Amino acid sequence: MSTTFKDLNSGKAHRALTKDIGGNGVCLVTEDEMATGTPLAVQITLPDRPAPIAFLGDVVWSILLMEASQYSARPPVETGIRFVSIDPKDRALIKQFARLNALPTL
Repeated sequence: MSTTFKDLNSGKAHRALTKDIGGNGVCLVTEDEMATGTPLAVQITLPDRPAPIAFLGDVVWSILLMEASQYSARPPVETGIRFVSIDPKDRALIKQFARLNALPTL
């Protein structure tokens, strides 16, 4: 999924990969670690939906996935973002998308 976000403290815009999405928030693979509580304006484009879903969120956690010395470029970071302000219809679309695309449990 195509994801962009803007750090509302610094004003910097970024692109990210969406790793996981659900009814309460999203996990992104980002370039940099972010402080807990960092406010973000996020836009996610779901497959088969031309218009992006926009929401305000804040960083719940951000962890480096591997040591920098083990990675040829910048090491990836996983960042968990919770929804702070999202249209209820958009949240329903995200929940439906997550339910339909969930991996089966064994």
